Parts: sequence; structure tokens; C-alpha cells
Amino acid sequence: MTKSPLRCGPVEAAKLSKEREIRWGLPDVFIGVVFSWVAAVVVFLGVLAAVGLDTGGTTGTGSYVGRYGLSDAISQERNDPALPLWTLPVGQIGLWGGFALATLVAGTLRGTGLRRDFGLSMKASDVPVGLLVGVFAQIAVVWLIYAPFQQFFDFDVSEAAREITDRAATGSDIALVMLGVVVGAPIFEELFFRGLVLRAFERKWGAVIGVLASSALFGAVHFQLLQFPALMAFGIIAALLVKRYKRLGPAIWAHVGFNLIAVINLIWLA
Repeated sequence: MTKSPLRCGPVEAAKLSKEREIRWGLPDVFIGVVFSWVAAVVVFLGVLAAVGLDTGGTTGTGSYVGRYGLSDAISQERNDPALPLWTLPVGQIGLWGGFALATLVAGTLRGTGLRRDFGLSMKASDVPVGLLVGVFAQIAVVWLIYAPFQQFFDFDVSEAAREITDRAATGSDIALVMLGVVVGAPIFEELFFRGLVLRAFERKWGAVIGVLASSALFGAVHFQLLQFPALMAFGIIAALLVKRYKRLGPAIWAHVGFNLIAVINLIWLA
């Protein structure tokens, strides 16, 4: 039987009061995903229109928004023009801004704060732990996922990412790629997917479903069929880090390590 706050001690009453203040959940996740993608397209098209660039009107923003630094891995003909590389991180401003805003609104207006609700904190020890896990995931886990299939099927999971890095001919181009993939994505994606999304699913259906569902959504929103297993696998690893350390710090640095190895490998090959 639930105790009334008036009959509890001050600490227990405060905990009950805090629990009642949490009003975010799965609707916030859905709204956050939709709003982020709409914002990404609007910002991207707005910037292109402002500087007079044209996407060609065929594949539109789908070839760029949400694919920065990631592989498409699906063979398809593209006849959209090679847009300047700076348009790629610009295309992420709306997406990352939507992720951040959705989490901020949920934590501050519908919850008890970003740190308490979503584990937004970091320690110095998170850096080596996260980087080691992320590098291991990129080198070993991804290889274990795809190696058996590559014995029987001919596909390149890095095709679209290589198209981006092949265009990084100057130091400033490489800096743009690094800024988006190694800095922006780890911060904003971890805040949303391992912060709000993981805990929203967890509150509804428990820890196991929370880890699996948040990781599946993380992989799905990238819209890359062949990369989905690797993205979901990394999502599970990052979610387990959050569960283990009770904060986002290790997962953010794991994401940094995961993406950093991929970008270094592609730039080296390019």
C-alpha cells in the first residue's frame, strides 16, 4: 500500500514528490523524433535557398540530412549534385537542435532536471573507459556482425561514408567531418537516445525492453538498412554503459571512439 507523503519521513516524502513531477515518456520520444527530422529538413533547405544552392530536385535532402559521416550501404543511383562539404554539418543543425530541445523540454519542464532524469554528467574516468569501449565496438563488434555475411554477399557498408571522405580534400574539409561525426553526433545523439529515449522505454516496459527498444530506434532513424545491425549493436553497448555507470559520460566517449575510428579509417583509405 502506497504511503501518503504526510505519513512518510522527509527524505521519503521528497522522493515521492519528485517521482510525481516526472511527466515525460514515450510521447516525448515520438514528438522529439518527428520534430527533429522536420527541423533538419527545414534548416537544410533554408540554408540551401539562402546561398542559392540546388539539390537537383531528385533525391533531395535524403542523401544528406541524417547521413553525415554514416554509410548508406544500399546500392542506388544518385544524380544529385556534389554539394559543398560544409552543407553536411549544416544539415545536422536542425536534427541535433531538435534532439537537444526535446530532451531539454522533457527534463526541465516535464521532469526533475537533465542530470537527475537523464544522467547528464561526466567524470574524468569516463574518457578512457568510453574510448576503449567505442574503439573495441568499431573494430571487433562490427567485424563480427558483418564478416560472416561478407563471405557470401558482395556489399560495401562504407560506400556512402567514403563518398563524403573522398570529398575531404583539404584540412578544413577534414575538420568539418571530424566536427560533425566525432563531436556533434556523440553529444546530441547520446543525450537524446541514451538519455530520454532509453529511460522513457524503461519506465514503460522495464530495463531490458528499454535497452533493446532505444537501440533499435537509434539504428532505425539513420535510415540505413545494412548498417542497422551495427548501429543497434552499438546502441546496446552504449545503453549498457549508461546502466552501469548511471550517467551519459561513458556512452558519449564510446560514441566518440566508435565514430573516430571509422572516420580515420575512411580518410586514410581516401
